[in-house]
Amino acid sequence: MIHLCALGSGSSGNSFYIGAETGGVLMDAGFSAKETFSRLNAVGIALSKIKGIVISHEHSDHVKGLGPVARKLNIPVHISHSTLSQVAARAGTLPAIRVFRSGETFEAGGMEVTPFSIPHDAVDPCAFVFRVNGTSVAVATDAGSATTLIRDKMRGLSHIAIESNHDVAMLMAGPYPWELKQRIASRSGHLSNETCGELLKELIHPGLQGVTLAHISKINNNADLVRLTADDALNASGVPYHIATQDAPGPLVAVE
Repeated sequence: MIHLCALGSGSSGNSFYIGAETGGVLMDAGFSAKETFSRLNAVGIALSKIKGIVISHEHSDHVKGLGPVARKLNIPVHISHSTLSQVAARAGTLPAIRVFRSGETFEAGGMEVTPFSIPHDAVDPCAFVFRVNGTSVAVATDAGSATTLIRDKMRGLSHIAIESNHDVAMLMAGPYPWELKQRIASRSGHLSNETCGELLKELIHPGLQGVTLAHISKINNNADLVRLTADDALNASGVPYHIATQDAPGPLVAVE
């Protein structure tokens, strides 16, 4: 069994807990240590369960709490060499650093973790598949397009967490500068509701137990539009879904 919880997901901070019976990891550390620990406590996850931090990329909404969280818990940080070069100065001294390469499986928190490359405007952005005893969970946010690799790596899993970042019409009519709109909508930006829905339809299979929709923009999206997308993609299959928010942790989901 794997437990999954979106502690918070959005442009102001991102962190997921993924864990097995013996412990787990944080994927990203985009909140302060105080806020991270408060959210873990709110969903009943003991700090002693956290055995490491896995970093997807260097943007501040994914790493701004990295140093304090790692030092307070005295746990290793799993990170790619290129991403480490971008965050080392900000994070400060870390208790231990475990460098991984995209595509090569490593162990963290009692799980097999496989990083894979995603298209985003960072030096070496990765998503991850976590596996324990035949149960598998993938977390993929901050991907501008649904590449063949993403489709391949996320196919046949027990649970998937994927972003449904923006509604294209809201983005284009919204207050952001044109350059930022172009960045978000680009192939190295973020997934739209439409693209997310199309990908979900491809990933449905009999063993899919649930979906978490994440990294939802407060300015360029809303929960009702995300639900319409998810209902269209998933309702015929009966696969349940949860919409992660920025402001509070979601439920602790048990994936068997």
